[in-house]
Amino acid sequence: MPDHTENSDNPGIWCREGFTRFTHGEFECTVVSDGLLEMGPARDNFPNAEPADVDALLTEYHLSAERVRLNQNLLVVDTPAGRVLFDTGVGTVPELGVSTFGPQTGKAVANLKAAGIDPADIDVVAITHAHPDHCWGLVDAAGKPLYPNARVVVSEVDYRHWTDLSKVAGAPDQHMADHYTGADLNFNAYADRLTLIGDGDEVVPGITAIATPGHSPGHVVYRITSGDRTMICWGDLCHHHVLLLRRPDWGFRFDYDKPAATAQRRRIYDLVHRERHAVFAYHFPFPGLGHLRREGEGYAWLPAEPGEG
Repeated sequence: MPDHTENSDNPGIWCREGFTRFTHGEFECTVVSDGLLEMGPARDNFPNAEPADVDALLTEYHLSAERVRLNQNLLVVDTPAGRVLFDTGVGTVPELGVSTFGPQTGKAVANLKAAGIDPADIDVVAITHAHPDHCWGLVDAAGKPLYPNARVVVSEVDYRHWTDLSKVAGAPDQHMADHYTGADLNFNAYADRLTLIGDGDEVVPGITAIATPGHSPGHVVYRITSGDRTMICWGDLCHHHVLLLRRPDWGFRFDYDKPAATAQRRRIYDLVHRERHAVFAYHFPFPGLGHLRREGEGYAWLPAEPGEG
């Protein structure tokens, strides 16, 4: 997590506990944290890798093989057409949210307010996909919308899939069943202001969706362009700043369609590298802003310099 100090070298970026700011072209951006997800050992989560190879790669990068922690970085972008929040964290619904993911999560609204952002001033909530740590933060503990003036944007494919309550009975366990009931609770609190999108659809001027199905049936990433600057907000295209960048073909246990997820991962990595786009990565070390550099068959993560977007 960031510390409490101002960055005196560049007044365009500053850090407080739980949030930071940067500029992207003419857009002002704020990153707020929803807290950390404790994943335990990584070795069992990569179906195409030998467990010892996963441990070795983490050790090479001076990272723990036993305690993998994923950040939850929420991006707010102020555009002339409105204020857009990307993803929402796990939320605080008692039987979902923090009760599922632990007390170190569910910090999004508090950190938004610490950053001076009233949830009522969010115009659009753009969801990358309908997994718990991305959409369960749409409602409060009573099931009421936390963003009372926002419309919610989500891919039609993901919305139809994850709000289909007929799938609950066939879920392999309670956690998977909660994926459906949680998505239904959160999205349908906004039933009168849902926008269902597909590949290439515009959210607001300067922000468009790119379909990247695989991790989830309707996963999308968002292309955010202002002037000559483009940033890809990529949700769960990639979860870890070492493992799935250095070894994209290892796949990830929670990918819905593992071959498709790997193909989309490589496609977007190549786009970002080729076009020299910035990346906003939901689960990377805070604040999740950086670039990619191709190295052999994989990529290296280059955290952005202060003020860069």
